[in-house]
Amino acid sequence: MTSEASAWERMTTGRTYQSTDPELAAARAATKRVLHEYNTLPPDAEERRLELLRGLLGSVGEHLWVEPPFRCDYGQQISLGNGVFANYDLSILDVAPVTIGNMVLFGPRVTLSTASHPIDFQQRTGDVYEYAEPITIEDGAWLGAHVVVGPGVTIGARSVIGAGSVVTSDIPPDVVAAGVPCRVLRPITDADRQAYLDAHGTLDD
Repeated sequence: MTSEASAWERMTTGRTYQSTDPELAAARAATKRVLHEYNTLPPDAEERRLELLRGLLGSVGEHLWVEPPFRCDYGQQISLGNGVFANYDLSILDVAPVTIGNMVLFGPRVTLSTASHPIDFQQRTGDVYEYAEPITIEDGAWLGAHVVVGPGVTIGARSVIGAGSVVTSDIPPDVVAAGVPCRVLRPITDADRQAYLDAHGTLDD
């Protein structure tokens, strides 16, 4: 006879769960305590902040920076690659796994939300049902300020998401995409590199 799955097991395997479950509430409370310290440390306490991130998140790469304040639900399901930079107010609802590749950039107030609720009112309120789907941000992607990424979305490598976009479906690699909902506008080409050099030059100019 198979034992009943715990709320954590249900949540992390994509099944219906209740966020009010005591096990999940206790896990979120523990994460909030860590984040309170992280977000209130002195500006120069870089080593302590990194130590807290390594203890909280599922995996943490090298040479990264997560500007406080930073918020997440649990932390254990978040993986950060090497060279990640997150500006102020990154929020991650990591009810399902959130995988962030190498050299990913986040503008201020980006939200990654794996969690969602039923459309039906009774399910949404009477039983407080929730579910979640993973989010993946591949290597080299850049998400502008105030971007929102919804459940189940993958953003392809090196793609750029314009500020204020709401991403509800997958974005392929090497494109510029923007809008509500977010749509692919065009591919990224060598012309983009030349346009930047023409307008802004290099440090040697």
